[in-house]
Amino acid sequence: MEKTKIKDIFRNEKLRLTAFFASVTIVILVLSLFLAYYAAYGDILFTIIGNKKVKEKNYNNMNASAQKSQTVFFGDSLTEFYDTDTAFPSFVSYNRGISGDTTQGMLSRLDGNLLALEPSRVVFLGGANDLNHGITADEVIVNIREILTKIKTSLPDCEIYVESLYPVNPYTRPVYLNSVADRKNEDILKINAALAPLCEELDCSYINIHDLLTDKEGNLRAELTMDGLHVNEEGYRIVTSALNAYLL
Repeated sequence: MEKTKIKDIFRNEKLRLTAFFASVTIVILVLSLFLAYYAAYGDILFTIIGNKKVKEKNYNNMNASAQKSQTVFFGDSLTEFYDTDTAFPSFVSYNRGISGDTTQGMLSRLDGNLLALEPSRVVFLGGANDLNHGITADEVIVNIREILTKIKTSLPDCEIYVESLYPVNPYTRPVYLNSVADRKNEDILKINAALAPLCEELDCSYINIHDLLTDKEGNLRAELTMDGLHVNEEGYRIVTSALNAYLL
């Protein structure tokens, strides 16, 4: 009987130690992943995980102190991460990008985050996140048409510049940093092919950024991205150079 009790004690102690070390291992793995993401994205990591509704409200709260008839950059994370103040020091601009936003989300915040500023120029980029939510390329174009039409109707003298969607690269390494998910270059190409005639129809300027960032296989150039979706500083330098031809 005494031997059985001792065996039970050792067995229970072994189970507790196993559970403890398993918990420690999980904590170390989670911490390692967080540090890897932070090393890749820096402070932008906290921007990525920020609440979209809070950002939308914060942008609205900034309207009272903003100047009218300026340039607004409107889009998703590719816009939010873009340091437009540094990229375009010769004019006043307002960055109204929100990480993770879809074209439907942009439609819902268009009044407060853009139209209320009464800009003289708008640089629009959006649609890639839609593809990661099961929204088709055709539906994206419908939403973009509605966004552009509403801007044109509300601000008839506003100049609108529409960036092509950027390519993605599903093959970047390490795999756990890749953020492409369900976004596919063939869908991106389909949207871009429709954007050019749409801009012509609505009297907007279409800017083909896509081809400047693409490798021979049609993917986002590996040296321009950490996660296959977002561009790095060199990528933004290319974007800035292309936009300068229209904005300066």
